[in-house]
Amino acid sequence: MTKVLPGYERLILIPAVEIDGVPWMISPTAGLVDYENPGSAILNEYLAITKPSQANAAQGGNISCVVLDDLNLGVAGSDTDSSKTLCSKGNSEELTFYNFNAELNAKRDENITADSTENLFRDLTRAPDVAYFIGHSVVGQYDSTELAAIGQEWDFYYVHTDIQVPGYSDNEHIQAQSSFVPKNVVNVGHTLGI
Repeated sequence: MTKVLPGYERLILIPAVEIDGVPWMISPTAGLVDYENPGSAILNEYLAITKPSQANAAQGGNISCVVLDDLNLGVAGSDTDSSKTLCSKGNSEELTFYNFNAELNAKRDENITADSTENLFRDLTRAPDVAYFIGHSVVGQYDSTELAAIGQEWDFYYVHTDIQVPGYSDNEHIQAQSSFVPKNVVNVGHTLGI
């Protein structure tokens, strides 16, 4: 694994909806997009959104530059089922749930009406039970607003928002902590197509 250089991570929130128990990404132009095979087009729609005043900012956006670098986002130990049938040979296990962590701390804007990325993060994560795919790119040297392209590697985590917790530590930035509710759906190491 290569070390990520500071400043070369991208983190976006992509709105999601479940249909018959299957989550889908929502694109403002293409409609529903399969989370198992998203392309660069849907990511670019949300990478370009960094302020609440921009079109479609109420649905998702690029929160890279306000999320603190202490994020806890990644796959954890998954649950398995080791039950055997009469025909099972040896010790075998099947994955049952893909566990992951999704906790983000972000800076808050002291001006609650400012057209800032801090307020975009606040607006997108302040209500509970909002469905998102968190898109995270750490491979390669891409600035936070650089467009996604074919061949880039991204990770996707399906989550619901929870209650946002404000943070007010002495001599530190005002913060907002969002601990998302993992929904056991991941697409890690996805190489982008069109």
